[in-house]
Amino acid sequence: MGLFLALVTYFGWGTGDIFGVIATRKIGAYKATFFIYLFGFLVASLYVPFALPEFSKITFGLFLINFFLGSTYLIGNFLINEAFKSSSPSLVGIIVQSFPAIVLILSALIFKDPVTVRQMLWIVIVFIGMFLCTINISDFTKGKIVLDKGIKYALIAAGIFSIGFTFMRVFIDVYGWFWPNYIAFASFPFAILVIKYLFKIKEKIVFPKNKSVVFAVLLSALLLRAGDIALNAGISSGYASVVAPIAGASPTLFVAISSILFKDPISTQQKFGIFVSLLGIILLSFFSG
Repeated sequence: MGLFLALVTYFGWGTGDIFGVIATRKIGAYKATFFIYLFGFLVASLYVPFALPEFSKITFGLFLINFFLGSTYLIGNFLINEAFKSSSPSLVGIIVQSFPAIVLILSALIFKDPVTVRQMLWIVIVFIGMFLCTINISDFTKGKIVLDKGIKYALIAAGIFSIGFTFMRVFIDVYGWFWPNYIAFASFPFAILVIKYLFKIKEKIVFPKNKSVVFAVLLSALLLRAGDIALNAGISSGYASVVAPIAGASPTLFVAISSILFKDPISTQQKFGIFVSLLGIILLSFFSG
């Protein structure tokens, strides 16, 4: 069962954003983000009856903080979708998926979690890969740092996710894994309004007429939320040692598929950076003990 849940997460997370890229490039990041989270919220709602015993543990104060952090998480996902429009999905994906390395550092600083020498080494490898993905060495040696919009958005999203996932444990310790995630998904109408205001978006939300877009959005929501549920169900059932490492390696699948499917041009340095980041993520997932 542990291996099955791990594979659901691996394939769900590894392929869900692929369909998100397809939808974003057809209807834009604003609409794609809205519909992916609308459908994702509906999918997650199917699990509500199984999580009712923990509902009474939610306090108003924790709900508000959870709701706020959930909103920032959705804004981060909008930034990713915006990045997918202008930059290589492989590049954006690997930058964003490097956030667990930052979570380890923040958890050590804030919650005093122990970090081994081996983990620090893997984190350094991840950061080296991110540097190669984002900074042109030739420009850097001349004292210039030029980042395209997609890379900037990916870096900001990675920072948002790092903070959100670091503090998510506060809610999980009180009322389990489901409700913190569900409250975050439920914040999507508020997050969409904030996005509309911050980015001065004038377009209106209308249901896509293109069936292929609807299919892509539905698949993205279903795969990503199935991955979330499988991961948390596996960890809560005692399969963390199996589920967590395989789930953490899901960027390998995303990068492999997106590089074949989208063929967006990236430099040799960035390709090497993706390889280094993937190596660090895999080492951090499987060899952190």
